[in-house]
Amino acid sequence: MAVIVLLLVSAVSLALTIARIVRTPDRDRPRAYPTEPERWEGITTGGSSASLYTALKTSLFYLPGSAIFGGVAALLLALMPTRVLASLVGGFLSGAAASLLVATRLLKSGPGAMSIPARPSKTALGDKRRVLFICGSPNQTTQMHQIAGALPEVEAWFTPYFSDHWGIRLLIKLGLFEPTIMGFRRRGICLDYLNAHGLPVDLHGERNRYDLCVSCNDQATPTVLSTTPWVLVQEGIQEGPNWRTWVWRRARIIPRALATTATFGLSDRYTRFCVASEGYRRRYLAEGIAAEKLVVTGIPNFDNFERFRQNRFPHRGYVLVCTSDARETLMGADRQELLKQAVRVASGRQLIFKLHPNERVDRATREIRKVAPGSLIFAEGSAEEMVANCDVLFTEWSSLTFCGVALGKEVHSLHSVEEVKELLPVQHGRAAQEIGGVVRDLLGARAKAA
Repeated sequence: MAVIVLLLVSAVSLALTIARIVRTPDRDRPRAYPTEPERWEGITTGGSSASLYTALKTSLFYLPGSAIFGGVAALLLALMPTRVLASLVGGFLSGAAASLLVATRLLKSGPGAMSIPARPSKTALGDKRRVLFICGSPNQTTQMHQIAGALPEVEAWFTPYFSDHWGIRLLIKLGLFEPTIMGFRRRGICLDYLNAHGLPVDLHGERNRYDLCVSCNDQATPTVLSTTPWVLVQEGIQEGPNWRTWVWRRARIIPRALATTATFGLSDRYTRFCVASEGYRRRYLAEGIAAEKLVVTGIPNFDNFERFRQNRFPHRGYVLVCTSDARETLMGADRQELLKQAVRVASGRQLIFKLHPNERVDRATREIRKVAPGSLIFAEGSAEEMVANCDVLFTEWSSLTFCGVALGKEVHSLHSVEEVKELLPVQHGRAAQEIGGVVRDLLGARAKAA
């Protein structure tokens, strides 16, 4: 009986620990609001840890210890039924060590890192239409920025991509979502861009109520969108399906955010879905998305590839390999085969590699130097300009495949080139304005219905 009681104590304490950790303030709040320290919720900058005394005043200090105490004491008691006191002491010491370890780690972010802040009240809607633009990768963020620029009449706010699902929030806080656009590193890049351009930030949509949201992704749908109409904007090409995609399609037992971008657009929770081309519209119709939701607008950044022919990139006539972050995002990729194939096709011509922004540069560089010595490797710079100047393009699961096909390059890709031609984004140079028109129409319809 005692073992069962201890296990219950452990289970309840663990559940409460998770609930508390999920609600603690994110450690990048100063990065989100650099000029508003009142919004930092006790998080500090500069890496100075808070004192342990701060932790003693929070329930989060005691809960992990209780969870470990219950579990260890139950285990020891099951192994040594007559050693009750020793089991309890062992559990207590283990729990105390766990509490100190958790506190030491969390308090590196500041005195508020173990507190549960009150939920802020949100600014009510006013006469001016307010729109939240949900950003993500550099490509997604610049797309949202362009769309907002096409809507000067609205009050525009911006946030990195986020989820308020407790499970995903926990994974993010544990650092297990770092390769994704919800991880702290990649959303930090987004926040730096937003602040550098003077764009108002509303982290997780916590400050305001909104008339409409415009999002770059629908694989994790925040509850802030549950009562707010929203527009989904296609970002680029989708990855190929894998076993996780297969599992999601048949059983829905894993989050769609883990099922690769092959499931992009399949939530069907949006009011409108702005897609790149008629080819994509046909594809989503085949997936069961209602025709009235789909609007062919093209997508910013990919609506005028011809402009990249005018550039200052100094090289010409080379074989370009644009690598992916498939390994970093658990997709898997045969990098060695890609390198060997590129060397064969180059046949003595200059090889240039453009690494994905989310890729491990040290590992990728080491691999390239071993197989293709003498190659030029770029971790930064405009990949589109590099594509414009190349003769041959190699990609994996990259939207740069669109650029190569549109500019008439010889393209080698994991995507079928014929399929890419069918799906190629429309090249009219006004995607942001077209999407802005969709948003404007929805806001007008909402105003009439009010």
